[in-house]
Amino acid sequence: MAKTEKDFKQIASRIIELVGGKDNIAHAGHCMTRLRITTKDTSLVNLDEIRKLGVIGAQMVGDQVQVIIGNDINEVYDAFVNASGVVREAAINENLDPELTKKKGIKEILGSIFPAIVACVFPILPALLACGLLQAVVLLLVNLHVLSADSPTVATLTWVYNVAYYFLPVLVGYAASRRFNVKAAMGILMGLILVYPDFVALCQQGAGATIPNPGGPPTIIPGTGNAGFLFGLPIYPATYSNTIIPVILCVFVMGYIEKFLNKIIPKSIRFVFVPLLELLIMIPLGLLVMAPIGARLSSAFAGLLIGLFSSPFGKILIPVFCAVYPFIVITGMHFNLMAVGVAIGSRYGKNPINHPAGFIFQYTQAAACLAVALKAKNADRRSLALSCAFSDAVPGISEPGLYGITFKYKKSLYAAMIGSAVGGLICALLNVGSYAGGPPNIFTFPVFINPAPVPNQMADLRNIIIAVVVAAVVTFALTMVFYKDEEADKIDAQG
Repeated sequence: MAKTEKDFKQIASRIIELVGGKDNIAHAGHCMTRLRITTKDTSLVNLDEIRKLGVIGAQMVGDQVQVIIGNDINEVYDAFVNASGVVREAAINENLDPELTKKKGIKEILGSIFPAIVACVFPILPALLACGLLQAVVLLLVNLHVLSADSPTVATLTWVYNVAYYFLPVLVGYAASRRFNVKAAMGILMGLILVYPDFVALCQQGAGATIPNPGGPPTIIPGTGNAGFLFGLPIYPATYSNTIIPVILCVFVMGYIEKFLNKIIPKSIRFVFVPLLELLIMIPLGLLVMAPIGARLSSAFAGLLIGLFSSPFGKILIPVFCAVYPFIVITGMHFNLMAVGVAIGSRYGKNPINHPAGFIFQYTQAAACLAVALKAKNADRRSLALSCAFSDAVPGISEPGLYGITFKYKKSLYAAMIGSAVGGLICALLNVGSYAGGPPNIFTFPVFINPAPVPNQMADLRNIIIAVVVAAVVTFALTMVFYKDEEADKIDAQG
C-alpha cells in the first residue's frame, strides 16, 4: 500500500527515537535508496526496532546507521530533516541497492498492476465486508423464515447492503487517492462523477437494454448511442456502478496532473486553483478517455469470450477460464459476462461457462481464506481470513477475500487457481451448466436444476456440487502446504 505524507513523518520520527534522539545525531544524508545517519553514540541505536518500521532493511556501517528505504527515500529524508532539525545535505550520488531503483521493464510494469489494484481496494474492505455479511444475515433470516422476503425490513436492509457495491467507484476513488498521492476529496469526487444519478440515467438511455427471454432470443431496446456530449464529443454510455478499473485509471492520471499543477502554481493560490484546474482537466479526460477505456476493455473481453467459446475448442478452454477467473473479477470484467451468459444460454439451452466458473471461484476463494486463517498466527490476519471465507461461502461476496487475502498472499491465489482449473475440468467433462441467473452463493445452487421435465433434472446440480467440492478441497490442501505465514508477515510489513 502506498505511504502518505503522514506515514513518512511517522517513520522519520520513529527513526529519530530509535537512533537515540535528536541529540545523538551528528548529521544525516541520503543516497539513492538509503537514509544515512551518523550518530555520536552507536550504543543508543536500536536496529531491530528500526527494521520493524516497514523499511526494507537497516544496518550499521562504522558509526553510520543506514536505513534502506527504496523509492520513497526523498520523502522520508525530507520528513527526517524537518523533524530532527539537522542540516539538509545534497544527495550522495551512490546507489548501493541498484535492484531497488532500476528502470522497470514490461515484466515489472505488468507485475505491478495487480498489486496496485489491490492497494486501491484494501483500505475499503471493512465497508465491503460489512455489507457482504449483512447480506448473509438477511439471506439467512429469509431462508429460516424469520423474515418474509417481501417485508419492509428486508427491503430496507437489501438496499443498505447494496450501497457499498453501487457506490464502489466512490470508495475506490478514495483509496486510489492514497495510492497515487491525490487529495482524498478529489479521488472521491472522481468516483461521484461516475455514479451521479443524472449521468447514470444518460448512460442507460445511451446504452439501451437487453431483456432476457427464456423462450427465445432476448428483446433489445435500442439506445441513443451516447450519454450526452462534451465539447462536441460523444460521451461513451457505460455503467460505472460496481466497477473498479475506470475510477482507478482516472485517479492514476489525476496523480500526475496534481503533481504537475503543484509545481507550476504558486503556493499562495495553490489551495484554490489546483483542485479547480485538476477538475477541469479530468472532466474531459475522465469521461471521454480514461473511464471509457476501462469500460471498453470489459466489453471487448466479453465479446472475445463469446467468440472463443463458440469455437470448436470452447470446452477445452473452460478449465483455463475457471483458473483465470480471479483476474476477471479483480478487474470488474465479470459484470460484463452477464450478457455473455444470456447469449450463450440462448444458444445452448444452459450457461456452461461463467456461471459454473463463478460458483467454483467463490468456494476456492473460501477454501484458500479458510486455510490461511488456520495457519495464520497473527490475530488480525486470522480474523480477516475467517470473515472472508464466510463472506465467500455464504452470501457470495468475494471482494474482501480477493483483495484482503488471496491477491495479497500470492501462494493462496495460485492454489485457488489450480483448484478452479480442476473444478472447471470436471464441469467441462460433465457438461455442467446453469438454467437461470443469480449471483453465486450457497442459496443459489438451485439455478443448476433443469426446469424441463426430464429424467436427469438434478444432474447439473449434482455435478456442480461435485466440481465445487473437489475444487475447494484441492485449493485448501495446496494452500495449507504452500502458504507460509512468515512470508505473509513480510508482505504486511512492506505495506
